[in-house]
Amino acid sequence: MSEEFQARRAEGRRLADRLRSDAAEAGQPLAWFDAFYRAAKGDRAMIPWGHGEPRADLREWLARQSADQKKGQALDVGCGLGDNAALLAASGFEVTAFDISQEAVNWAAGRFGDLDITWRSADLMALPSEWQGAFGFVNETYTLQSLREPFRSEALKALAGCVAAGGRLFILGRGRHDDEPENPPPWPLLVSELAGLKASGLEEESFEDFMVTRNGRDVRHFRAVYHKLG
Repeated sequence: MSEEFQARRAEGRRLADRLRSDAAEAGQPLAWFDAFYRAAKGDRAMIPWGHGEPRADLREWLARQSADQKKGQALDVGCGLGDNAALLAASGFEVTAFDISQEAVNWAAGRFGDLDITWRSADLMALPSEWQGAFGFVNETYTLQSLREPFRSEALKALAGCVAAGGRLFILGRGRHDDEPENPPPWPLLVSELAGLKASGLEEESFEDFMVTRNGRDVRHFRAVYHKLG
């Protein structure tokens, strides 16, 4: 990355931190995203999580799935600039992608207008009723880690509710063991939090605990898959 790109990215991080803090104090933990995307004015360098490509750990996992497991309706959670949604569509899914920010949704739709993706603006805390049990695959990648309790538990229940009988919920994000510092933001997921999905009718299919090197240090990540009994 050029020095100019890095400077704009650092500016984006500072802006995100300020808006996130203001929204948390107002008790609206997701309200800041739209203001942030609008402030970026179409400059991807301003989006700290805007890598211009799908997440590698999602891409690698999808590559190991059979063609039959990459069909049907998929929901992409917190789609941002749309890279993960585009990957799901290219893999064979019929994709609905949503973000709380209409600005982000418009941006993503403009980037991937050649793909047959349904783009929606929606609040994770108040999802459309027609999404209940409607998706054979739900992709949650780096969204839950932007939430703290009690909102995270509510979000997990909402996502579990979107999974159809026999369907799967994919979760990828930063992870933390109980004896490790929280070091926010973002706020890493705990295994105990994910265990609560069982109460929503989901069973653990696989769980991976691994390290990713970021800026010269190892950062713990979880990649977990849950299925809903049919």
